[in-house]
Amino acid sequence: MTMGSSKRLPNITRRAMLAGTAAFGGSLVLPAQARAQAPQPTTGGTLRVAMPYNPAALDPLTGRNNPDFNTLFAIYDALIDFDPNTLELKPMLAKSWTFTDPTTLVLELVEGVEFHDGEPFNAEAVVFHLERCMNYARSNVKSDVASIDKVEATGPYQVTIRTKHPDASLPAALSDRPRCIVSPKSVKEAADGNVDRNPVGTGPFKFVEWRDNDLIKVEKNTNYWQDGQPYLNAIEFRIINELNTAARTVMAGQSDVALNLAAQQIAIARRDENVVAEATPSLIYYTSFLNYAEGPLSDVRIRQAMNWALNREDLNRVLVLGLGQGHCSMFPTGFWANDPETENYYTHDLDRAKKLLAEAGVPNGVEIQTWSWPDQAAVQRQEVISSQLAQAGIRLKVTPVPPAQAMQNFLDEKKGHQLLSPTGGLPDPSITYDRQFSGNAYRNAGKIELPGFRELMDASLSTFEPEPRQKVMYRMQRFVLENALHLPQYMSASMTVRTPRLHEFVFGLLNRPKFHKVWLEQA
Repeated sequence: MTMGSSKRLPNITRRAMLAGTAAFGGSLVLPAQARAQAPQPTTGGTLRVAMPYNPAALDPLTGRNNPDFNTLFAIYDALIDFDPNTLELKPMLAKSWTFTDPTTLVLELVEGVEFHDGEPFNAEAVVFHLERCMNYARSNVKSDVASIDKVEATGPYQVTIRTKHPDASLPAALSDRPRCIVSPKSVKEAADGNVDRNPVGTGPFKFVEWRDNDLIKVEKNTNYWQDGQPYLNAIEFRIINELNTAARTVMAGQSDVALNLAAQQIAIARRDENVVAEATPSLIYYTSFLNYAEGPLSDVRIRQAMNWALNREDLNRVLVLGLGQGHCSMFPTGFWANDPETENYYTHDLDRAKKLLAEAGVPNGVEIQTWSWPDQAAVQRQEVISSQLAQAGIRLKVTPVPPAQAMQNFLDEKKGHQLLSPTGGLPDPSITYDRQFSGNAYRNAGKIELPGFRELMDASLSTFEPEPRQKVMYRMQRFVLENALHLPQYMSASMTVRTPRLHEFVFGLLNRPKFHKVWLEQA
């Protein structure tokens, strides 16, 4: 059975996203005269980036936090790239990819590319990298490549991947952490294969230095395989944990862009006409992971009552100043896998919530043991959510602890009933559902699957054509909502503040910047 190129799968993404441009507040098409007057790229300069988090690692396989990508895409090229605004897959180190049958994916690689250490990029390097994803003891991406059975070089620049079962999401998975191809030589020469602090890729910039909680610096790869790129001479990533301070460095001219900001910084920066403050659609959403295997949340009526008790429009307005989207989908309005008919499945209905609690045998309400985080934004979030749920008789007993401890307490030790947490930012909706609701998913505290989920999950992976796959995703969205498998609160936004001198910078749906074509207008 011959399948079409997997590049066809995301085409629905592009069409749906274009249809949803108005909802996203997308850019308007400029008239011809304005386009003609747009400034032309100039080369040179050092980009100064303020970001709030010290990376876990600069090895894409061993890091685990989304902000790690602030630096990863500067150092590493992708097997398969993506459009940051639509997630439509695009060629990069793999110039094409094709499912020759439902369990065989063939990658054709570009030729003439070198790693920063001078070693050639070829099929053997990709095989080494993917096997390291699968087998390295410290790999955090094993779940991304769990469907792979075997990887082999079937030509100097051809890689054949055989999967254990059909997996339509695999090309998108190869645009995530496993996309970042690490030099085999650097791994072989490192003690225990640990390249956390010695990253070597094929990307537009080479690693220079990393001073913990202070600075990461990269410089231009003068031997980069894509002609004319990058435009910048260097990038300095300055680690500034306090978000207000990070934003102020841009307004003071000390940084060129600040990443991973919150609504409060955007609101303040928009008062300054000398900077550009942007809040664009994101795949990051705020929810509660629920243990629906035991305790009060094993009763679907209590889970549904919690969902009916939330006023998501108010959550969006109060917690992110209206910059997000207040609905109960796991995807933003207009995204191809988001069914507009069910994105507002739960509206604010206290009477319905109270009726469900009474039917569940708790007419006087119920107490939900809840983990949250101790930072100011998280405390505000849990206070607003607690207040809304209390109106229906749902009382949250909240214990705030640092994120890592909260994850361990709830997901590892199975303590409590729910965990308030942001999540998302994954390249394919099948992966999003799998990571949260599959029986072996880390975020599934109870480690159970409700009847019907596996059939939908398998269908999402074995359906390759865009329109039928979209219909499966719509059915999955309805299943998750009807069964109230989590407590969605609102979609976040990608929030940045930058100087207007910075051009071609896009944070995108995944909150992951690319710097290949970014340039600075000279003062």
